[in-house]
Amino acid sequence: MPVFLSAFPLKIPDTELEARQVPYDKETLDGFRVKHGSTHSFRRQGDNILIFSSDGTFPVSGTPITIPLNENFGIFCSLVKDGLSRHLAGLGRNPLGFNPIELISTKPEDNLLAPILGDAYPFKVCAKYSINTRYVHDHPCLVIDCTTRRVLKENGLFFLNSGFDLMGRYVVTEQEDGYRKLVGSVSAIKGEKLQVTQPDGQVVQADAKDVYLEASRTNFDDYILHTHGAQKDAIVERIRQSVSIFNGGENKKARIDALKNYIQTKAIPLIDGTRIEIEDAPDIQKDCGQMQKPVFVFNDNGEADWAEKGLTQSGPYTKRTFDRNDPSICVICAQHDKGRVEQFVRKLLKGVSSSKYFSNGLEGKFALGTSRVEVFTTATDSVEAYKNAIEAAIRKKADDGGRWDLALVQVRQSFKKLKVTENPYYLGKSLFFLHQVPVQDFTIELLAQSDYSLGYSLNNMALACYAKMGGVPWLLKSSPTLSHELVIGIGSANIGQERGADIQRIMGITTVFSGDGSYIVSNTSKAVVPEAYCEALTSVLAETIEKIQKRMNWQKGDTIRLIFHAQVKKFNKEEIEAVRTVIDKYREYQIEYAFLKISEDHGLHMFDSAMAGVQKGKLAPPRGKTFKLSKHEMLVYLIGQRELRQDTDGHPRGVILDIHKDSTFKDVRYLSAQLYSFASHSWRSYFPNPMPVTISYSDLIARNLGWLNQLPGWNDSVMIGKIGQSQWFL
Repeated sequence: MPVFLSAFPLKIPDTELEARQVPYDKETLDGFRVKHGSTHSFRRQGDNILIFSSDGTFPVSGTPITIPLNENFGIFCSLVKDGLSRHLAGLGRNPLGFNPIELISTKPEDNLLAPILGDAYPFKVCAKYSINTRYVHDHPCLVIDCTTRRVLKENGLFFLNSGFDLMGRYVVTEQEDGYRKLVGSVSAIKGEKLQVTQPDGQVVQADAKDVYLEASRTNFDDYILHTHGAQKDAIVERIRQSVSIFNGGENKKARIDALKNYIQTKAIPLIDGTRIEIEDAPDIQKDCGQMQKPVFVFNDNGEADWAEKGLTQSGPYTKRTFDRNDPSICVICAQHDKGRVEQFVRKLLKGVSSSKYFSNGLEGKFALGTSRVEVFTTATDSVEAYKNAIEAAIRKKADDGGRWDLALVQVRQSFKKLKVTENPYYLGKSLFFLHQVPVQDFTIELLAQSDYSLGYSLNNMALACYAKMGGVPWLLKSSPTLSHELVIGIGSANIGQERGADIQRIMGITTVFSGDGSYIVSNTSKAVVPEAYCEALTSVLAETIEKIQKRMNWQKGDTIRLIFHAQVKKFNKEEIEAVRTVIDKYREYQIEYAFLKISEDHGLHMFDSAMAGVQKGKLAPPRGKTFKLSKHEMLVYLIGQRELRQDTDGHPRGVILDIHKDSTFKDVRYLSAQLYSFASHSWRSYFPNPMPVTISYSDLIARNLGWLNQLPGWNDSVMIGKIGQSQWFL
């Protein structure tokens, strides 16, 4: 059955273009585009600016240059996007951006909110197209994607007049090109005048009619609550389903093909008048690969390719060596919810009898014996009340001469909106971590689930609890190679209550290594601000190598393979030089390395005709489907058709692996298979991950430590103790 990509080969004209070349300077380039953008095209090429003309005249003399398009694919692709942008702008469609070009549909029938809330509603959810270029098998292609975007059509005065509270909400101004630029958050309102605090702290005045609310999810949901009250949740769910169906494979492919057909039938020119021509997407079925399921290792070296099956048949990997059997567990909960929380905790420990996968609970599934549980209640939802209850629990155990093996802390969904210093969620983590006690939070809202749904939630929660207590549920089997492998994952999180100046980016680092035939998550992990990131990366790398070379008895002359996973725009020279500096210290080994960029945001989709007749995930490829885009790039589906939960779920998105040119190990198929295996290896859930644990764990470490560092009195050195050797961040 045919398989297609949303990538359409471009026909490369046998044409030479005359251009002028001048030295690059950002101000010069920006000035050219403002002054001469309607008649000329400009492209930065290294240290120069290339100028192309529609009429043979040029704004500056520059150096004349002749460019054959069939020898300069990068320039050709840039001119294709320039031509498409000009065509769309000429139709009055206001395309946004260039990498990619984005186009928001103005057709009334493309507003998904209209059937639910009516045409007059101030918010819209519109069809959005994106157009970009990329090489597939060394040939330039046009990549088209279709999804949705929230749009706000009314200004701030409309919302003021409707009685909607604008205080604390972010507002934007609309630029001439249609781009909406953030101004700041509303800090005071006087009549129709708004006082807006900018991200840098400066305060400006604005007329409500001159600004727009930001089309954020928060503003969107809050306004639906304002207009529809108790119906809000049902309406939001209808909108979610409508968007998901829109993003399903059949609709996505049909809309992408419609835009492709439009471009094929219109004589859209490049700047010199040459027509842009694209071909239909070829059938790539014969070039696709299918990954094998990863194998997990359990107690007594039991093996299975399904974690549930392995745990049931063999028990967890550390079943015989786990040192916290009959664990002491404290529960922190609101006084008025104590009865329901006790029922919930019993189900977590003993199981849900009607559940397919969680009938014997945490104790039975992980062979823990019988837990000793004590409940400590909070009088209110305040930080102080939680602090009192947690300190009472810690004192009680200290008086008994022991330590809690696990703390279960009940929180509320509403806590997410609180400042970190006023949030019992983070206070609970910090206090327990200071005493080396792992924490598992759960929301009171979770208790409202039916036993059927609750069984799945508790199954994942129990898995995380076991790992947080220091247990190893399973290991991921590695195929033996001649090399020792160390994989370093680099993730990040943006930390801060307010947008702009207060936002801090935190980098997280996770290390995984292969030993005894299995991949093991190392205890060496850190989170740092970007300025300290390179230094932290080298110290983590050096520390981990020191540990593992002794543990695995590396011999002089052995090959050591270092693999770096990161969700970055690109690896910079500083990162690569930092790693080389560490490598230079280990000259007794043969060291090779690979820098692997992992990207979700690429707009490329695969449509598998073999899945055209299924109930859910029509045209979605199966998990593990691959397509090699080039020598150094691979498209891999870590989530596939079977992993979609319901038939309203949208089309799954694959990830693209891109091996940096400075890497000395470049086996893209091997690295793709390894990455695919790591996406099955999270102890946070039994479901496959949309990202490998190297990235997802790093993101969690960055987010948790980033927020905890905002608390007065917190110190990361707490994580040096036993708590830091468990998967505390899950």
